[in-house]
Amino acid sequence: MQPTFVVFTDLSEPAEVALKYATRLATELAGRLVLLNVYQDPLLEPESAMITMPLVLESRQQLKAALVQRAQQLPIPTETIVSAESLEATIAEVVKRYHPLAFVLGREHPESFLDRLLPYQAAPVLQAARYPVLLVPECWRDTQLPSRLVVAIDEDSFWLTMPSLALGTLMARLRPTTTIVHVTPHDGPSLAEAGLQSVRRTGLFGVLPNDSLYEVRGEAPADGIARAAQELQADLLVVMARPHTFLGGLFHRSVTERLLRRSSRPVLVLPTT
Repeated sequence: MQPTFVVFTDLSEPAEVALKYATRLATELAGRLVLLNVYQDPLLEPESAMITMPLVLESRQQLKAALVQRAQQLPIPTETIVSAESLEATIAEVVKRYHPLAFVLGREHPESFLDRLLPYQAAPVLQAARYPVLLVPECWRDTQLPSRLVVAIDEDSFWLTMPSLALGTLMARLRPTTTIVHVTPHDGPSLAEAGLQSVRRTGLFGVLPNDSLYEVRGEAPADGIARAAQELQADLLVVMARPHTFLGGLFHRSVTERLLRRSSRPVLVLPTT
C-alpha cells in the first residue's frame, strides 16, 4: 500500500502550511496525500462550523470543488474527502481505507484557534484511532525535510503502537540526527534510563549512541523540553502519548498539551500501548 498522509484542511493558511509539510514527507516516500474536511453545515451546526470551517463557503459542493482544485496543484497523487459524518466515524473510515502513516494538522496561534481545534480534531484522532498525529504551527517556514529530531521521554518505559512503528519507513529515509531529551525538576541521579532504552528498543530512530541523551534539570517538563529543542536547533519534536493519558485527558494540563500549544516547531505525537 502506498504511504499515505491524511491532512485535515479547511484551505486556511495554517492548513496550507501543514499541507506543504506533509507534501514534502509524502514525496520523499513516493507516497500520496488525502485532503480531509469534516464538513459541518453552518445552518444546522453553527458552532461546529465556526470551529472546523472558518472560511465562508456556500455549500459542501463548493468546498469539495475547492479541495479538488487544490489537490490537482500538488506534485503527488492526492485524493479529497469532504465528510458530513461525525469526526470519529470519519476517522474510523479513513483508517480502515488508507492505514495512514500520520494525520497532519495545522495550528494557528497559541491560545486561540488551537483551543478549539484540539477537542474537535487531534484528541479524537488519538483516542479513537491511536495513530500518529503531526501538528505543524503556522509560523513554521522551514522548507526542508526534518533532519534534527528531539525525542522527549520521562522516567517510564513504553512500547509504541503498530501504527507508530510504521513510521520507521519514513525515519529510515530521513536518517535524522536524534537527541533524547529528559527533564527532571530536581537535582540527583538520572531517571532517564528506562525511557532511553524504550526509545532504542523501538528501532525507530536508528542506532542511538551513549551521548544521544540530553538532560535538563531544574525546570518543568514542558519548559525544559521546549528549551532543549531550541538549544539543539531541532526541526521536529517527538512526544509519546500513553494510554492512561486518554482516561485523564491527554490535552488537559498535560506536558503534551503544553507542547502542542506553545511549540514553535512541528510536533509528532506517537501513541504507545
